[in-house]
Amino acid sequence: MPEDIRSLIKEHHAFYEVSPYYVLLDERPIGLPATTRTVQAGFNVDVYGVRTEDAEPAMPPPQEYALGCAELQKLAERVSQHASDSCSLEVIPFSSTAIIDSRNHGQVEAMIRIQISHGRGLNQPAGLPEQRALEEVERGLKTLGLAHR
Repeated sequence: MPEDIRSLIKEHHAFYEVSPYYVLLDERPIGLPATTRTVQAGFNVDVYGVRTEDAEPAMPPPQEYALGCAELQKLAERVSQHASDSCSLEVIPFSSTAIIDSRNHGQVEAMIRIQISHGRGLNQPAGLPEQRALEEVERGLKTLGLAHR
C-alpha cells in the first residue's frame, strides 16, 4: 500500500459513512392504477476528506483527489472479484462538489462514493451478495486507515 494514501487519509481526517441505496420503482400495469414503491437496491459508501486549512481551496487538489479515487477503484475491483455475478461496485467521483458539514461548524469536505448494487432487476431488493460486498469494502477501508462515522 502506498504511503501516499495513508498520509493523505491522515492529513485530511478521512472517514466513511454507509447508507442504503434506493431505487424508485414506478409500476403501471395495464388496467390497474399506477403504483410507486421504493426498493433498497444496495448501499452507498461515501468516503469524505476534510479541508484541513482555511487557505486551501474548497476543492481538493486534483492529484490528491485522483490518488484517493484510484485507491478506492482498486478496492472496488478487489471486492468485485469475490462478489457474485449479480453484485456490482462502482466508484463515483464528485470532484467538483464541496460538501458543507453543518454538524461540524460548516467544515468543507470532498467526497467519493462506492455504490454497491446488483443486476437482478430493479424490483429485487439487495441481498446477501451486496451485504457481503459491503462488509468487504468496510474491511478494506479500515485497513487503509479510514474510520466509520
